[in-house]
Amino acid sequence: MLPAPARPRRRSLATLLLAAGLALPLFGQTTTAPSTPQALLQALANPDPRRREEALVRLGNLGPESPAAVQALVAALGDEDLYLRGAAALALGRIGAPAVPALTQALQGPRSEVRWSAAIALGRVGSPALVALPALTKALTDASEHVRQAAAVTLGGLGPSARSAAPELTRLLSDRDEAVRAAAALALRQVDPAGRASQLTPKALAATLDELVPALMAELHVPGVAVALIQDRRLVWSRGYGVRNAQTREPVTPGTVFEAASMSKPIFGLLALQLVERGRLDLDRPLEAYAPEQLLPEQPERRRVTARMALSHTSGFPNWRPGGEEREGPIPLRFAPGSRFSYSGEGIFYLQRVLERVTGQPLDAWATRDLFAPLGLTATGFAWTAALGARQASGHRDDGTVLTTSKYLHPNAAYSLYTTAEDYARLLIEVMKAERGESKLLAQVSAREALAHQVRLDARDPIERPGAARGTSVFWGLGWSLNATDQGDIAHHGGSNMTGFRCFSQFSPSRGTGLVILTNGTQGSDLWTRVVAAIGDL
Repeated sequence: MLPAPARPRRRSLATLLLAAGLALPLFGQTTTAPSTPQALLQALANPDPRRREEALVRLGNLGPESPAAVQALVAALGDEDLYLRGAAALALGRIGAPAVPALTQALQGPRSEVRWSAAIALGRVGSPALVALPALTKALTDASEHVRQAAAVTLGGLGPSARSAAPELTRLLSDRDEAVRAAAALALRQVDPAGRASQLTPKALAATLDELVPALMAELHVPGVAVALIQDRRLVWSRGYGVRNAQTREPVTPGTVFEAASMSKPIFGLLALQLVERGRLDLDRPLEAYAPEQLLPEQPERRRVTARMALSHTSGFPNWRPGGEEREGPIPLRFAPGSRFSYSGEGIFYLQRVLERVTGQPLDAWATRDLFAPLGLTATGFAWTAALGARQASGHRDDGTVLTTSKYLHPNAAYSLYTTAEDYARLLIEVMKAERGESKLLAQVSAREALAHQVRLDARDPIERPGAARGTSVFWGLGWSLNATDQGDIAHHGGSNMTGFRCFSQFSPSRGTGLVILTNGTQGSDLWTRVVAAIGDL
């Protein structure tokens, strides 16, 4: 049974029946169960809810013999008691086709709980409910999320015969309610199993995004968004929406520079793996052996932390020390290094400091030399420059007002990457090429190690995606979060900076597809979540 929508106290079933002219004198307090239609109708006005529920079930068992029973059961869909409503829906489902006209009418009534219960009851009816297909499809736009969810579930149960509802179900993939999105995704698999492929062509995806993204921007007060799509391991489409800054009103383009926030971390992981290939870093050698560093409080276990632990977030460090990174605050270990997962920016920053000593250069210099410049990424860097600033977006608060524009002059591998949607997409493409042994910048063994399951995360849910891309379990690789799905692993990483940026990226190594979404508003997380829920199976 679906969860009951919250609502004020309603009139009792007895009152509803009296108003409909259906109630008879109260059934007496007796241990003998009523069996005739007349007695069962009487029992529906009994003050004892157990007797009423029993009567509802028995009325359902009568089948279509009593039209008055159908009317009484439909009236019961509006009872304030959740269990009585559920019993009425079950009973109407048993009656079947004769109940469909009354249920279709109830599905369009003024009370949301009646519409919700009618949708559930139609789902119990089965194929005879196809005559209610127009009403069920309309219910997908209902103001109540409970009604939308129940209608989607019922349409899914009707299978391919309800294929005409596929466009509305597709729109629900970006619904504001997570349960509705999940129900729509399941229903689409049932009503149109082959039709999804036609919605995932570049042209169809562009049309979907052109409709979806501006609507979400307006709803969530996100001023600017840049999106890039990858198919067949190449950039196939990109677009900017809205403005870089709500005050200056400069437009966002695919070349607008955003803060990638925590999407910096997996790119730093690629740089670390390049050093592994050159014999300058061993993933499993303690970092203490490369560059001793004084960290307080002194804990002998800290000397066991390795690059693998830092990149897979099993170092034991907190996310950030009190007062923030790059301070002198204490960094106590939360658990024994390598024993479990706990997301840690401090672990990434510690590895950065070690590797800067190994290379003899600051992160931004060696990143540009070894990765960004060879790929022709002219608008990507770990430290702010005037050239990046000329193309830079500003972050915004929940209400859309402008935040102070950042200038990270000292690179931090955990969050300071500046980039564009197109540049970041090219980084994802290079990883996918490397996984197939086709990259000159990263060895195949390195790419596969980055995408290997280093640690399982039982406490995290997969990213919400439709269809076969629905995640079944969550792992972490060397820099990337990994969702196991029926169509293979999907690697992804999000980003959220205090300066007002919310970003997301994903790619499927087996399918050669990917997606980058960069936003400059603090409600951008809700935006990208709903976009990925709609098209994350590309």
